[in-house]
Order: sequence, then C-alpha cells, then structure tokens
Amino acid sequence: MKQNVKNPHEGHRTRLRQKFKNGKETFKEHELLELLLSFSIPRRDTNELAHELINKFGSLKGVLNTDADLLSTILGVGENSACFLTLIGYICKYVNSQPLQRKEFSNISEAKDNLIELFKNYTHEVFYILYLDKHNKILGTTLLDSNSKNSVLINFEELTKGLLIYKPDSIIVAHNHFAKYPKPSTDDDIATEKIYTLLKLYKVNFFDHLIVSGNEIYSYFYDNRLQKIRCDIDLHPISSSADTPSRSQRRASLSQSGRPI
Repeated sequence: MKQNVKNPHEGHRTRLRQKFKNGKETFKEHELLELLLSFSIPRRDTNELAHELINKFGSLKGVLNTDADLLSTILGVGENSACFLTLIGYICKYVNSQPLQRKEFSNISEAKDNLIELFKNYTHEVFYILYLDKHNKILGTTLLDSNSKNSVLINFEELTKGLLIYKPDSIIVAHNHFAKYPKPSTDDDIATEKIYTLLKLYKVNFFDHLIVSGNEIYSYFYDNRLQKIRCDIDLHPISSSADTPSRSQRRASLSQSGRPI
C-alpha cells in the first residue's frame, strides 16, 4: 500500500508564505528569492540556493535578469527553475514598461520622467522603440536587449515588424548609457542614420532618438543632430541605376542587419 511521504520543509515554507502575507515589506532579498524558488522546487530547502544565487549574481535583480541557460548551469537550479526565474524577470520588465503605454505628449519633455524611470530598471544597455499615432499617442513598444553592459544590437527586422504591425505615423527610439553624460557615440550616429533611412522607405516620421543616462536625457532632435542626418541623407536619395541597390533590396538589407550601439 502506497503511503504519502510528508515534505520535511513544508512547515518552514508555510511560515515563510505567512510571513510574506503579513509583512512583505520586511522581506530580505534572499527570502524573496527563497519563496520564489519554493514554487519551482517543491520538495527541497531553497534557502541555501537563494543565498548562493544572490552571492553569484550580486542581487535579486541580477538573478532575475540572468539568461536561463546560465542559471540552469547552477547546481540545484534546473531547467524549470531557470525558466521560471527568467519569466519573473521578464514580467517585471514588461510591467515596468507599461507607464509608456497609451501615453500622449506633444514634446519629449512630457515623456522624460517616464523614460528615466523606465531605464532605471536596467543594469545593461537596452533599446526601446516607441510607435506613435498621428496624435503622438503610443501605439506599442519594442524592446531590444542584447544583455551587454556597453552595447545593444539593433535588430532592424524587429523594427520593420513593428512598423507593419502598428502602422505608426512616427516613432521615437531610446536607449541608455552608463556614462555621466549621455553623449552620442559614432555608432549611435550610424544607427540613427540607418533607422532614418528605413523609416523614410516606409514613410514614417522619425520623431527623436533619445539617450538616457541616470537623470539626464540627450535628444537628437533638440540638438539639431537629427535634422542634420535628415539633410545629409535627403541630399543623397536612393538611385535607380543598375549599380545602386533597388528600394526593395535596400529595405531587405536594412531589415536583416543589426547594429551595436
């Protein structure tokens, strides 16, 4: 006759969950992670593993932002727990991006606080694309994330996909720097030129390219840098000669290539 085997850690988990219900504000990082792990590792003490993960990745945020493949290499984590923790991290990022959804503004100053708050959640460079309607209301966003501290790869195929899905009148792109002042780099300029060229093919206005660093924001538009890029590219329109790629070829080339910035 089969007997039920009691989980020796159930009493501790029950107390931990009760403590969370009664005073979640008092929870320490390792306790939050321990409680999370208890849902994906139901029959083992997760306290020691929670401490180990935080020590290895620096913080709870570091654990949740770590790639699932890397997490699964840690003894005791396993594929399911790695996927679960990565999912929680992604949900946090998604929820944090929601203040941008359905916002409407007439200039970038109105979006500044939301963008600063949004990028505070990241410890590495990421790239946001905001798709706007004719009233400058945000129709949707695309997040590009290469998990790199000093660069992010712009996937033009994803940008093209967003243009086809949202059919925007204009877009804003924004990414973060970790320098004291968000000064654009040469790679930033090249990426901006490529984005403008792609948008021109789809007849979508390029509202601005913003760089966020701490509480500072650099605007390509307000620095007239975007206008200069527009003029430079518009003075050299796409030719229809045999030696120059056609519009469709140019579009394919842009949409399939990436650019680190």
